[in-house]
Amino acid sequence: MESGGRRSFTPVEMVMKSLILYYSRTGKTRFLAEKLREKLGADLVEIRDLKKRGGLLGFLRGVRDAHFGLKTEVVPSSFDLSKYGLIIFGTPVWAYSPTPALNTFLDTCNLTNKKVILFVTSRGVGYRRAINILKGRVEAKGGKVVGIGAVNTWLKGKKHLSRAGGKLAKLWQMAMENVSRETF
Repeated sequence: MESGGRRSFTPVEMVMKSLILYYSRTGKTRFLAEKLREKLGADLVEIRDLKKRGGLLGFLRGVRDAHFGLKTEVVPSSFDLSKYGLIIFGTPVWAYSPTPALNTFLDTCNLTNKKVILFVTSRGVGYRRAINILKGRVEAKGGKVVGIGAVNTWLKGKKHLSRAGGKLAKLWQMAMENVSRETF
């Protein structure tokens, strides 16, 4: 233990420890992130957009902001990633782009030498472009994308999201094992 009751982590624990950071407006990305947490044993942090995005007008403003790559005010505005070996980012796709909340949060991150997995939820369109944008931002911040996933949520219920989360978790467990092998 470190002084002040904070635990110190060994290099092996740091590699194995994973974190899911996500933004969700309607709850579908949240539901998927929670399922992934259950399956992967990762810590979970929700990124909240402080702009009002409720209702049709709020959503349309969000889509416009996403399309133009605009930022917003988020909570948490930053997060200490130093104790995590693997970071998983999740976001809905708006206008073929990641949400302003995740864009803003990524700008604050130090991802140097971090392994990153990206997942998006969408109506089945625009996810490739959104993932490519996210991948570019992660790499620009020094991270390495080791896995991706996209889940179609259009007219889909929790049963579908739960199954999709299980499939992604199985794929990503292999990525997590590879992270630990590559590091040591």
